[in-house]
Amino acid sequence: MEILKEYGLTHEDAVKLNEYAIKAADNCYAPYSNFHVGAAILTDSGKIITGGNVENSSYGATVCAERSAVFRLKAEGEKEIRAISIFIRAKDYSLYPTPCGMCRQVLSEFGFFPIICCKSPTTYIVKTVSSMLPYVFRSLTLPSHIFAPDPKKIIEVIDSAEYWLQLDPDQKTRQEVETWIAHDDYASMRKYLCKRIDFGTAGLRGEMGAGFSRMNYMVVQQTSQGLAKYLLDVFGQEECKKRGIVVGYDGRHNSKGFAHISAAVFKQHGIRCILFEDYVATPMVPYSTIKYNCLAGVMVTASHNPKQDNGYKLYWGNGAQIIEPHDRNIRDSINKNLPLLDLGEFYDYIGCVLKSPLEPIREKTMALYFEEAVKKIQKNPSELNAKCKNIVYTAMHGVGYIFTKALLTKLGFKEPIPVKEQIIPDPEFPTVVYPNPEEGEGALNLSFKTANESGCDLVLANDPDADRLAMAEKQKDGKWRIFTGDQTGTIFAYYFITTYKGDPKKAAMVASTVSSKMIKGIAKKFGAKFDETLTGFKWIANKVLDLEKAGYNVLFSYEEAIGFCVGDIVRDKDGITAASCLAELYAQLTAKGMTFSEYLEAIYKDVGYYLTKNHYFLCYDPEKMKAIFDAIRNNGKYPTMCGDFEIEHIRDLTTGYDSAQTDKKAILPTSKSTQMLTFFFKNGAICTIRGSGTEPKLKFYIEHNDADKQKATEVLTRLHRAIVDNFLKPKYYDLGFPKA
Repeated sequence: MEILKEYGLTHEDAVKLNEYAIKAADNCYAPYSNFHVGAAILTDSGKIITGGNVENSSYGATVCAERSAVFRLKAEGEKEIRAISIFIRAKDYSLYPTPCGMCRQVLSEFGFFPIICCKSPTTYIVKTVSSMLPYVFRSLTLPSHIFAPDPKKIIEVIDSAEYWLQLDPDQKTRQEVETWIAHDDYASMRKYLCKRIDFGTAGLRGEMGAGFSRMNYMVVQQTSQGLAKYLLDVFGQEECKKRGIVVGYDGRHNSKGFAHISAAVFKQHGIRCILFEDYVATPMVPYSTIKYNCLAGVMVTASHNPKQDNGYKLYWGNGAQIIEPHDRNIRDSINKNLPLLDLGEFYDYIGCVLKSPLEPIREKTMALYFEEAVKKIQKNPSELNAKCKNIVYTAMHGVGYIFTKALLTKLGFKEPIPVKEQIIPDPEFPTVVYPNPEEGEGALNLSFKTANESGCDLVLANDPDADRLAMAEKQKDGKWRIFTGDQTGTIFAYYFITTYKGDPKKAAMVASTVSSKMIKGIAKKFGAKFDETLTGFKWIANKVLDLEKAGYNVLFSYEEAIGFCVGDIVRDKDGITAASCLAELYAQLTAKGMTFSEYLEAIYKDVGYYLTKNHYFLCYDPEKMKAIFDAIRNNGKYPTMCGDFEIEHIRDLTTGYDSAQTDKKAILPTSKSTQMLTFFFKNGAICTIRGSGTEPKLKFYIEHNDADKQKATEVLTRLHRAIVDNFLKPKYYDLGFPKA
């Protein structure tokens, strides 16, 4: 040990350093990794700083463990290194006989020398003590707008990165974090590792990638662990084993893997799991949850979000999306069950698939769904549907084609003409900027091309997970009209109430508060009940269930974002049954020589012109979003005017304020985490501004009604400009404009 003395070290220094390295390795234990490596650095000032890592590669684990320790060293402000100890524990030492040589390689690459080695075959340990010349550090450059170069904050970031690498079973996301570490990318580490993606009533939805704030295998496993524990706490082991949970997934990147790791977690907890063996449309999951009497259902999808996103959508046993207090309780359960369980008995980490064979249920479920749908929604004789003109259909690169085509043909229609470029599930969504038919012509131009070439006048478009539906019709001048969600909702509502055979006083319809009040006008005209809810089908579906318990027959419910629910087949928006109902009405109208545009105009003349103008700006910064709303609130001194439009009262569902109520408290549920303001103008117009819960969008919805269409249009146009100029101020706040 003469060499220790040469570098000013004692035998006690080496033993102590080794002990710290061993502890660092043991602290980062993960059952799926072959190597657990700890690094301990002794500084000139006498401090010992540690770092640890796990890997299936001994080289990779050692590099990352050492980098972790060095990063912490830099954060502490230390510049001189006296010695470093590396400890490696191999799961099976016989397979890895020479990690000592690997240590020499890594240390020499980092400029650390000389090297002393000793190993203990009984414990499969390699200990390396090395003293070295002063390490040449790169300069520490941190963007000032992210955070100040405070050593404590840097340590927080490094701790998060180190913790991630200790847990993450996915090589792809591990490498992403290792790259951040290698390039001193503190901004990315802080952004993605220091905040957790929030579990709410919409479940999870966000960008895929490494980090606790994004969608990845570790976050999905942790979420499923929390959900599994919550189900066991609420229902007990026997009920969970008997009824279980259903899991489905769409065609996005990682959707299948996320679904399979979720299923593995449920199986590991002894919970029965019905996992679809192939991709499905989202409505199949809430339908299956009820049909198979499950306790809950999980659908892995990000719906119509961009290709880099994915999500984890949760349904309760009633087939509706969860609401409070389940979302809060599940969030707490997730946070209490973060350590990853070893799923090796059930899950193949390399192939990202469940090990046990799957019970084929997709065809069975589809058959049940189609049988029930035909029974409940078919109004036309099959002969009338068979004579109907051809319809063009697009799945928007999603999963809807096989489902929508099958239901249409069972109703007697000819197979829809597919938009060939968009009919097969493709997670890249190559032909559209956004895979959302609500975006308009930019998303539907290939549909129009197909329709023009095939002589069709109607286009039906599902979003990628087939829970939404858009409609477009060719006009007499050859141009295409894309119907808004409110216009399509109006058509549906009028169609269902006018064809209803029962007592209208026992009929009901439901819409979200940002949807057109036209449906309220229709319900009033025909003596039916109408209720409105907060935005989102989780609220709509639960309101529908309440109305059914009260003895009402809920004919139809919708939200303006092209989400429609027909009857009680599915307790969520369903683009498949919605497409089929529109096709039936289309068959009736074409038989009479009538168009959808003419039908809608007839409704307006009968009920009144409820005209809407809905739009959005892109806002990627939550703090900026909050600043926009806070400026409107003006510390509680809400505006009384918007341009030359007088505001009669204001409802703020973020703070719970409603000036129209005697006690000034809002009747609808409120949420401090969601920005939402509604202005009721003296002329009868309404405007709601809200931040989207699933996308980086600042949305606003404006409506005005009048018996005179021209007057309603003129007022709506001026009010739209006043809202944008006085409240939203897109140039001032540097908001993004939608792409075509």
